Amino acid sequence: MIYIVTDKSTGAETYRYQSDEPIEFCGMEFATHDHTEFVEVAVSVIEGSFSRVLTKLEYLRRFTTEERVTIRAAAKSEPVLEDYLAMMELADEINTGDADTIAAVQMLEAVGLIGAGRANEVLNA
Repeated sequence: MIYIVTDKSTGAETYRYQSDEPIEFCGMEFATHDHTEFVEVAVSVIEGSFSRVLTKLEYLRRFTTEERVTIRAAAKSEPVLEDYLAMMELADEINTGDADTIAAVQMLEAVGLIGAGRANEVLNA
């Protein structure tokens, strides 16, 4: 597994390493740095998919209330997810055919924050 070390005070990535489990390093202690498992998600074209531009509210309504709450809770301890939500807040609209949007929704499914098959539903509803 690959771990990303992020400084808790700045949110900046400081190091990456490969290990079976997180390792505390001098200067990168668990108290001051997050050691988050890197989850690589291959962006794939979903069969029958099409691109649609949505308002942020329209996009978020494609998730259930439980999914939205779970995603926001997970973002408090996952820098990559927190970054995605911050980027989404800055966007004027969400394009369901955008590579970043597809990767993010597939990542949510891959790590179990939304159920199996939900990425296709969210992107193609």
